[in-house]
Amino acid sequence: PNYRSVDFPAFDICKDRTDEQYSIVIADQVLEHVRRPHAAVENIHAMTRPGGWAMVATPFLFRVHARPHDYNRWTPAGLKQLMVEGGFAEANVKVHGWGNKACARAHIGGPVRAYGLWRDLSNDEEYPLMVWAFARRA
Repeated sequence: PNYRSVDFPAFDICKDRTDEQYSIVIADQVLEHVRRPHAAVENIHAMTRPGGWAMVATPFLFRVHARPHDYNRWTPAGLKQLMVEGGFAEANVKVHGWGNKACARAHIGGPVRAYGLWRDLSNDEEYPLMVWAFARRA
């Protein structure tokens, strides 16, 4: 029932952290926009209470969207490594991705194009558009 929301630039996740710790910390579509993602994940870890969860989602095969900047992309393995280096135990980090070739093709060249009403939504690990991690703090 309670949450706290913070926004850039008043709160810079690379250098700022709250005094409180939370049962859930969500960084949705954030890490691709920060200059120092390792520092950001360290702060996410610090703000997650022991036994709590961090959820991080970021694009992979998605166009550059500099709002205000766009610096990084991670594969599922790369995002897991980033979470581990940020302080989460490897056994407590689960990563996933979703995408497929048809969806990736629809995002290439100009505006996003529809690729059919009955499009294939099956996941193809070689074409992840989105990658996310759930990490539990020990």
